[in-house]
Amino acid sequence: MKKSRYLVTAAAALWMAIGLGMTAQAKSTYMLEIANQYDSEGTSRDDNDRNKVHPLEPDVYVEDASSDTIEMLSAVTWSKSPEDWTAGSEVTGTVYLGSSTGLNKGSLGIKVADGRNDAEITSVKKYTGSKYETDQDYVYTVRFTYQVAAMLGSTTWAGWDSANPSVASWNSVKSANTYRVVLYDDQGSVVSQIVEGATSYDFSPFMTKTGVQYYFEVTAIARNGNQRDYLEDGAPVSSLSSQAADPGITDGTWGDYQQGRRFTYKDGTVAAGKWERIMSKWYYFNTDGYAVTGWNEIEGKWYYMYEDGSMAAGTATPDGFAVGSDGVWTE
Repeated sequence: MKKSRYLVTAAAALWMAIGLGMTAQAKSTYMLEIANQYDSEGTSRDDNDRNKVHPLEPDVYVEDASSDTIEMLSAVTWSKSPEDWTAGSEVTGTVYLGSSTGLNKGSLGIKVADGRNDAEITSVKKYTGSKYETDQDYVYTVRFTYQVAAMLGSTTWAGWDSANPSVASWNSVKSANTYRVVLYDDQGSVVSQIVEGATSYDFSPFMTKTGVQYYFEVTAIARNGNQRDYLEDGAPVSSLSSQAADPGITDGTWGDYQQGRRFTYKDGTVAAGKWERIMSKWYYFNTDGYAVTGWNEIEGKWYYMYEDGSMAAGTATPDGFAVGSDGVWTE
């Protein structure tokens, strides 16, 4: 009976030792951390001026708890230039680490500190070259994969449809197919709607009060599914802020021709022989329908238009002449 009890006790002690060993091994894991970086300020060349999604190179660093044991000896080099990254794609990073202890794929981990996108260590190999000097005992070449993250932009304009003042309308955001639109009245939020595949929403069933100024906010959001793993929602834009700077025409397309640039309205006609405000910029179109450029005398006043046809205002022209906020040359 005593022998049996001894065997049970010994077995329990053995399992405890194994468990403690596994726990100790888990605690000895060293970590790299990745901090996503976001930028949605870049704009496209065309005059619709819609925000692009710009993935940026993330920050990669040693987790604080691991910094006494390992150190980064180099910046990360990437398999593809960050300028060519697209949100959701996978790139490979390479970094050199100094370590006071042996490292392998099991003892070195990597995590994204502030996002849902993926990162994974793919190889840890001892470095035998002489390029990297360190007081640590070992140098390792570490490779990892990183799922590129980005933030959706914000719409460049949001406002009520001129033909139907209960219809909220806004400019599309690059890479966004889904928007959260919230209606407000003088008491606060009235209703929130998710809009898929469209850039307008009819709030008439909810606008039941008279004598109240309604407004709305629209936010580009990542779709459900794996897109939410690597895309962050954009910033909300209020119809109130957009009203202060009427963008003019927001629908239509630009075309580049040998004779110059032309703007085609939504109905298929072209602007000709007149001024037109398009996406917050002023243009003057000649009688042939092309946006004029350079210096032009229009109705007895001189204006300067950039190469894209947009009017200079409140600035000095490239040849050094001052123009007022209305675009007129001030002698």
